[in-house]
Amino acid sequence: MSMRLLARITFSLLAVVAAALPLSARQMDPKQVAGIPLPVADVPAGTVVVRVIRGSLSNNIQNQAVELMVAGRARSETTDATGRAQFVGLEPGTEVTAMATVAGERLQSQTFRVPSSGGIRLLLVATDPDAAPRGNAGGQPAGGAARPGTVALGDQSRFVFEFADGSISVFNLMQVLNTSADPVQPPESLVFKLPAGATGATVLEDSTPLAKADGKLIRVGGPFPPGATLVQFAYSMPYSGANLTIEQTLPSALGRVIVLAQKGGDMRLQSPQMTEQREMTAQGNVYIVGQGPGVAAGTTLSFHFSNLPHAPTWPRNLALGLAVAILIGGAWASRRASLPSAMDRAREKLESRREKLFGELTALEQQHRSGQIEPARYTERRADLVAALERVYAEIDRRAA
Repeated sequence: MSMRLLARITFSLLAVVAAALPLSARQMDPKQVAGIPLPVADVPAGTVVVRVIRGSLSNNIQNQAVELMVAGRARSETTDATGRAQFVGLEPGTEVTAMATVAGERLQSQTFRVPSSGGIRLLLVATDPDAAPRGNAGGQPAGGAARPGTVALGDQSRFVFEFADGSISVFNLMQVLNTSADPVQPPESLVFKLPAGATGATVLEDSTPLAKADGKLIRVGGPFPPGATLVQFAYSMPYSGANLTIEQTLPSALGRVIVLAQKGGDMRLQSPQMTEQREMTAQGNVYIVGQGPGVAAGTTLSFHFSNLPHAPTWPRNLALGLAVAILIGGAWASRRASLPSAMDRAREKLESRREKLFGELTALEQQHRSGQIEPARYTERRADLVAALERVYAEIDRRAA
C-alpha cells in the first residue's frame, strides 16, 4: 500500500473516531482531522457545518466569519456560541471549500462535493499561541541526559484494520508517553511481537526513528523524550476462510483501547477488550469503531473477525486433487517402461520434470493455505509453475505425435 493511500485511510479513520467516540476519548491533536469533510446523517441534506476552534476542542471561537466557496462564489456565515457556522440549501454535487482567517492565520478545508443525502461536518483549527509545546513526535531526545524510567502507551493509540486482497492489513498507530520532564531510558526496549501468520512487517514513514523492524518483532529503543513519541507499524494477516483471530501482546500499559475496522459485507468483530462499538460511514465505506478501558502491560488483545468476505476454496482443492492424481498416474506410468530407448529416456526426463513441478505446486498450495507465503509471492510463483508445466506437457505431446 502506498504512503499516500495510507495517509488517506488514516485521516479518514481519525475523522470517524473524532465523531464517534465520547469527548473523554477525543484527546488526539485536532489538527490531524482539520479540514477533512466528515459525512453525517444528523444534519439535513445540503448542509455543511463548519466548527472553528483555537488549539483544542474545548476552545471554540465565537463570532468568527467563515466563508464557503460554492462553485467559485463565496457565502459567509458567523460562528455561534459553540463555534459552529452552518451553511444550508447547498446543491448536491456542488464542489465547496470552507475558509476562515483567525488572527492573520488562514485556515482552509479540503475541497469536496456536497453529498446527495445527509450533510457534512468539518473542523478548522487555529494555532493557540498560549498552548504549551507538544511532545516530540519524532522521538529524538529533547535535551538533557536520559535517566532510568518507564513509558506507557497513551490513549491516542489505536488499531486499524483494512481489507486487502485475501488478507487484512493491520496498522498499529501507537503513542508512547513519557510523562516526566526529562528523557527516560526504560530497562528494556519496547518489543511488539507480531501475531502468528503475520507477514510484511513495516515501520511506517511517520514513525519515530527509534522503531526498527526485526523479522517478526518491532523493537523500539530509547531514550524517549518528554511527551509523546509516535510508533507506527503495519503488517498483513492472510486468511482463506470466514473467520480470523488476531492476537497482539502489549509490551507496556495502554491508556485506552481504540479499534477501527473496515467492514465488508456481514462481517462481525468481537474482542473481550472492547466494551462498546458502533458502525460509522466515511468516504463511502462502513467502519466498526470500538473502544474499551485501559489494560496492563503484558495483556494480549484479541480481535476475532467472523463472516469475512472470502472466495470459495473448492476450486483450489479440486485443482490440488487433480494435480496429485496426475502426479500419481505419471509416477505409475513412468515405471512401466522396461528397456527404454533414447526416445523413452527423453520422455522419462520430461515426466520427471513434470513430477517435480507438481510437487513444487503442491507444496506451494500448502504454504498458501497455512499463510506461510505472502499473497503476491504466491501468485507469482504459481504462475511460473503452471507455465512450466504447460511447456512440459506441450513437449510430451509433441514427442508422442
